[in-house]
Order: sequence, then structure tokens, then C-alpha cells
Amino acid sequence: MATPKTKYLMWFIALVLVMACVPAVAAPAVPTTDPNTIGTFIVQTANAASTRTALAMPTSTPTATFTPTPRNTDTPEPTATATVLFLFYTPSPVILTQSSNNSGSGTTTSSKDYACEILSVTPANGTIFGPRADFDAKWKVKNIGQKNWDKDSVDYLYSTGDKFHKVAGYDLSKTINRGDPVDLIADMESPKNPGTYTTNWALHIGTESFCTLSLTIVVK
Repeated sequence: MATPKTKYLMWFIALVLVMACVPAVAAPAVPTTDPNTIGTFIVQTANAASTRTALAMPTSTPTATFTPTPRNTDTPEPTATATVLFLFYTPSPVILTQSSNNSGSGTTTSSKDYACEILSVTPANGTIFGPRADFDAKWKVKNIGQKNWDKDSVDYLYSTGDKFHKVAGYDLSKTINRGDPVDLIADMESPKNPGTYTTNWALHIGTESFCTLSLTIVVK
């Protein structure tokens, strides 16, 4: 019995014998190509392609250059420039009203409840009298305070200085309204000795005094 190896060998020998009996088939001859012929063909093909491409392309006509126009043709408005204004404050003059202690002040109003403006003094300060001369001192004053001078509440009394009065105090004869003037009269007598004498009086309401009234005389 033949082994598998022997079988393969027999089959191979048989195949070789069969192939030896088959007639040889001649390979087709490849024609010899002239190199110049190939170059000529390539050139002709390229020329034909160029001609067809040129015929297919449209005639080039110069096109006018288009310049875009902005949509907003309005003339730009000038930019507003902020103007800074410097305002210099000039304070109004403040008018200070003086109380009744400043005679001849010329003021007409006061922020105090009780105040006066002395309009005149009679006799004038510095008037010369002989000894024991009888006279009246008169102060013309104006109510420039915020309240009226009630005749039952306001008095004028001796305050300080030389005493040459006959009566030390008086009531008002009537109520003095705001802005009204009044004459305040006191009975006086000059001293017996020569010299210069000054007396001071004031208006009073309760324990409060205001509006100092002064008089200076000379005795010779």
C-alpha cells in the first residue's frame, strides 16, 4: 500500500508529463514603437485640447469697476461740545440791626423782641447849665423790636450814673406799637457843683432792661 507521500510524488510526475505534451503557445509580438511618433501624438493632443478650451471660453469684455456708494450720504453734523459755565456767587451784604444800646444807629428793625432806635436827645449832650437849673430830659425813641411796648408792662427808669433827676422812673403814657416813635421825658435838675455829669436810663419789662438812654451835661 502506497503512502501519502508516494501518492503526491506520482501525481506530480503525471502532471509534468501532461504539460510536456501540450504545444507551446507563442506570445503575441509587441510592435516596436517609434519614440518620435509618441511625442508627436502628445503635442497634437495638447494642441487640440487648447483649441477646444479657447473656443469654449466666453469672449473677455472689460467690465467697469464698481465703486460702492455709502448708504448714508447725509452730511455729518458737528459733534456737540460741552460748555462749562463757571458761576461765581456774590453774597448779598448782610445788614446787622443794632439793639437799643447804640444810639443814632439809623436801623429800623431788630430780631429781638424788645429793642429801640434812639432818634434824638434833648438837650444835646454837652449842654452847659448853671447850678440847680431845672430842665426836662427827652429821648425820642422808636420801637424796632418784634413786640409792642405795652403801657402796663414797659417802664423807663434810672439805671446808673449821676443822679440829678427828680423822679427815678415813669410809666409809658400809651402802648407803643412796632415801628412807632415815642418821647420819653424825665424831670431833671442840674447839680450845684461845677463839673460834667452823665446819667443813664433804660426801658424795662419785668426784670429785663433794654434801650439804654444816656444824657451828659456840663455845670458851670
